[in-house]
Amino acid sequence: MTFTWAEWIRTGEWETETEATIPMLPAHAQEIAGLAMDPDVAALRLVPVVAKDPVLATQVVKLANSAFSASAVEITGLNEAVIRIGTQAVRNVVIASCLSARIVDPKIYGNEGRALVDHCIGSAYLAWLLAERAGESPDQMFLSGLLHDIGKMLILKLAHEFRLRSRTPPTQEEIEDTIEQRHPHFGGWLIARWQLPRSLCNSIVWHHEPFWAEERSTAMVTYAANRLAHRYGFGCARDEVSDVLDDPIFEELGVDEHALAQIDSHAPGLFDVARQIIRG
Repeated sequence: MTFTWAEWIRTGEWETETEATIPMLPAHAQEIAGLAMDPDVAALRLVPVVAKDPVLATQVVKLANSAFSASAVEITGLNEAVIRIGTQAVRNVVIASCLSARIVDPKIYGNEGRALVDHCIGSAYLAWLLAERAGESPDQMFLSGLLHDIGKMLILKLAHEFRLRSRTPPTQEEIEDTIEQRHPHFGGWLIARWQLPRSLCNSIVWHHEPFWAEERSTAMVTYAANRLAHRYGFGCARDEVSDVLDDPIFEELGVDEHALAQIDSHAPGLFDVARQIIRG
């Protein structure tokens, strides 16, 4: 049966296609992510796996010496670096690095790919800053912020594949409408496909409507991180109109004028450091 783009998306036929995924992690990165999901895994178990990839190993050492880790002593060895930042932080930098390396092909993702990655990196570190206000793990919220817009990337990839084989390819307007209306759902579907934690799927699906989320606090942090990323123009146009302090989500998280001033002072520098580390 021949589908138009709108029909293909609406009926869910896209879910049966082999293109309906983003092969984000190579085998060694999957191994790292799998190990780090175990809260009882010893940090040093990650070392030989990270060491297989010199680029990832260098990024982990850089992270251990960055302002993110606030290390007073320079760390030069991978063992020390992994112990210093912990297993989940290693997992996060590995996933961020793989995401940054793979979502850059302009034929698939257009000019938006790099900006989307930057937006996700910025949102990740903002979620990390906000996490404790909601009683959530900073490392877990980092991953939620990092992947909150992964649905946009999947839609762009599907649109590219649909164009290659269809006589009626989607217009740019149709793609943009699909992204605007459906990217949280696509992101949640992809997180489930990767067999990542259900709580992560929850925060991604509801990151624009956190009051509807089953696990509200994680969705609230992801929502707030995304809004702040727009406030600072991290991978997107700077939002100079709306005031986040008028937003009830920020009030519920306890972000007042003083707290926002602290975030304002730390976020841009943290984002610049993060991009340098993750881009290599």
